[in-house]
Amino acid sequence: MTKNSHFPNLAALVLSGGESRRMGGKDKALLEIAHKPMISYVLHSLSQCIDDITISSNKRDDSYQTFGYPIVHDILTGQLGPLAGIHAGLTYAKTQRLLIVPCDSPFLNIELCSVLLEAMDAQQAQIAVAHDGDYLQATFAIIDVQLADSLARYLNRGGRRLVTWYQEENYVPVDLSAYKESFTNINNYRDIEAANKRLQACT
Repeated sequence: MTKNSHFPNLAALVLSGGESRRMGGKDKALLEIAHKPMISYVLHSLSQCIDDITISSNKRDDSYQTFGYPIVHDILTGQLGPLAGIHAGLTYAKTQRLLIVPCDSPFLNIELCSVLLEAMDAQQAQIAVAHDGDYLQATFAIIDVQLADSLARYLNRGGRRLVTWYQEENYVPVDLSAYKESFTNINNYRDIEAANKRLQACT
């Protein structure tokens, strides 16, 4: 696969910087799996096909500088959570569409982008969201950047649920059950231990 050969006009935003209460309030993106920060696996997968990659985080220290990607801070204030990060990503993106992924998905298969893009084109939708066969995976989505203003209005009127905004914009759910491992996220130290074993078995 040649970089960007499959995904023209697509940038990527990694949602990060959140503190996990189940991990003692530590930043999940920076917790190590097999001796590497969790976010590094996501960034590596994205970099196989996408040049324009940005990290969403409101941290003002140097935690993310070492990864070598631009960092986007929230534009809208008020502790609005990941929705504000997505709004900032849509605002700053220089492409037609923006892929959203969370930082705690170390087994991301970037090929799922092809299926999301095909669904958007086939149904002329502005949002395509991954469905793993059992559940909607709301933080795995491709969004048309023209919806930045729509998301701002939603947040300014008190909206906080990502799925509700998707519904208002007539999103397309996309069956990505063939990529179910991509949605394995890390929520606690037991998950980190399981991920360590899995990655070590692959080396």
